Amino acid sequence: MKKLISLLGTVLIFVLTATFTLSAQQFLTPVSTITGDAKVVTKSGDVIEGDIRTAFFGGKGLKSFRIKDAETGDITRFKAEDVESVRIKMDGWGKFSTVMEQTSSLQKMATADFNESVDREYIYYHTVLWPGKKNKYMLSQLLNAGFDSKIKVYDYPAKKTASAGIGGITVVGGNAKKYVVAIDGETHMVEKGKYKKRDFDLLFSDCEKLNSLDKGDKDWSDMAAHVFIYDTECK
Repeated sequence: MKKLISLLGTVLIFVLTATFTLSAQQFLTPVSTITGDAKVVTKSGDVIEGDIRTAFFGGKGLKSFRIKDAETGDITRFKAEDVESVRIKMDGWGKFSTVMEQTSSLQKMATADFNESVDREYIYYHTVLWPGKKNKYMLSQLLNAGFDSKIKVYDYPAKKTASAGIGGITVVGGNAKKYVVAIDGETHMVEKGKYKKRDFDLLFSDCEKLNSLDKGDKDWSDMAAHVFIYDTECK
């Protein structure tokens, strides 16, 4: 009897572990604060490498931060409008990045390994044109680093439900309902409620493989898989 209970316990642990893995976030998890080793490229083309000491976030992404230059020791404060991109070392946070949850149709379609493609070494922020605005920009986190050669998916800053600090970086919870997506030199607001009827075609209309999917495989929850397949399988 004890052996049976032990065996059932082992099976239960395996099932729970598998369930956790499959239900993990698909895009990289957005963060709400950053510190540590970083590389900054300014709008004027200057490159500063050093240690980010403090960072301030607002309703439209990373607003400002202070970095100590590794060469000079000088501490400089940058506003979002002064910066082209920021790259921050992930450290321990990379362990919490995602695996791809797929239906069988999507699994068969993807020939590359999603988990090997995701860039877990760095967090990236880029200056992005706010969708629908001519001269309004935000410094937002790239969520599909490693499979972003055709489509770049950025965090849409919104209220998050929870947070956890890991190695100088705070990751935030909450299920995303919107992303800012850059494709073909333009930015778009992609929304959960409009993804299947509007945004899927907006992003992937030129990919025969993705357009052959059944409606059930075009869900919002599969967007990371769609972007990955578009990046690796579509011309």
